Amino acid sequence: MTADRDIIEARGLLERAEQESDPEQECERIEEALILLETADDPTPQQAELIANLRMAYARRFLGRISRLKKSTFEVWSYYLTILENLAPEIETLANEDAELAENRRAFVDMWGPEVKAALERSK
Repeated sequence: MTADRDIIEARGLLERAEQESDPEQECERIEEALILLETADDPTPQQAELIANLRMAYARRFLGRISRLKKSTFEVWSYYLTILENLAPEIETLANEDAELAENRRAFVDMWGPEVKAALERSK
């Protein structure tokens, strides 16, 4: 089954991404994993639920990790912002349910000042 293979590969990519020290490589692996999950071929209801759970679990871990990103270059920050945008539905749900995760998201977005935050708000 293709969906099973995509899910297994995506899970492996996410695990490798968490161990990666280079933010660009980390984000490339995350993006590849999210694409595999998004384009999994004809998932069964159980596989679709597993995909949703993987995305939600990774979004939670990601929000926990970005809270530790105190200072970074704009380039690194933008890599993580891309992931934040790719996981937007899950991030929004988690931020609505958990004030600490909402604060993590806010602090991350605010890291590069009000101009970037305003640009992000305009793009919604």
